[in-house]
Amino acid sequence: MNENYIRERIFELIDASDISASHLCEELHLNKGYFADVRREKQGVPYDILVRICDYFGISLSTFFDREYSLKDSYREINILCQKIPEDQLETVIIPILKKFAEQTASTTVSHDSSTEHPESK
Repeated sequence: MNENYIRERIFELIDASDISASHLCEELHLNKGYFADVRREKQGVPYDILVRICDYFGISLSTFFDREYSLKDSYREINILCQKIPEDQLETVIIPILKKFAEQTASTTVSHDSSTEHPESK
């Protein structure tokens, strides 16, 4: 995996959170300037530190490397909460509710879009 990608994802996580890079250093027991060196490409990110970063943000390594993963606070919160729910309840209760809600939202959006009059079509 490209070192630039890892660096970019780490700073996406930091920027999307309410903590500073130096505070994350403190939380992970790293030298205070560690992430400044990472940003300036003077320092790489070894596997063990990457795992600690993922643990801190409540994501797996596969999620970290998933380009589709959204770093929005609300999505991260849902992800963290879902990790605490037993798998069988996720599959039988939570996922069907989310699918139904998404379908309703999509149909409402489509209905609203088709009923909106576009000035250029007059």
